Amino acid sequence: MFSRNLARSIQRSKFYSQSRPFSITDWFKSWKDAAQTQRLIYPPPASQFTTQNRIIDVWVSEKQDIYNYINVKPPLLLNFTFATPRDNKVTQALFDVLSDKSKYPSGKEPVYLVNILADSEGGRELMMDYVVGGKLPCVLVLKHQLPVGKYVPDVDNFSEQDIVEFLKGV
Repeated sequence: MFSRNLARSIQRSKFYSQSRPFSITDWFKSWKDAAQTQRLIYPPPASQFTTQNRIIDVWVSEKQDIYNYINVKPPLLLNFTFATPRDNKVTQALFDVLSDKSKYPSGKEPVYLVNILADSEGGRELMMDYVVGGKLPCVLVLKHQLPVGKYVPDVDNFSEQDIVEFLKGV
């Protein structure tokens, strides 16, 4: 009886291993490929800022992490994005404009920027809470904790000047 059950379990395991081949080298290769396409970028250090803006250098991936930043007085920009080279182009331009006084629109009040990793569970929850939609990257403007504006750049035809024009309206 025992040997018959053992024989059946061995036959089942042969069946599963043949229908789903697993290779440790394939697993490492897929992990390496994912690491090459998923790169988080970070803003310049605060010592290089020439504006009064504040870029939070932590990527929010849990819903409760955003609560530390929502109660700020200046307008808050929520940058919903993926960590792909295509979307990093927009995020890097946002960092550059917000940190450089020569690019930032003159006379505008300082803003805070929080980056939200949209492919994390918390990021998806925040996308539903703020009704961001399916087009990413997306920059949402909050004033007094209420959404007052949204900017969805066309990543294919994008320039830094688009962000400057958007920030003039904030």
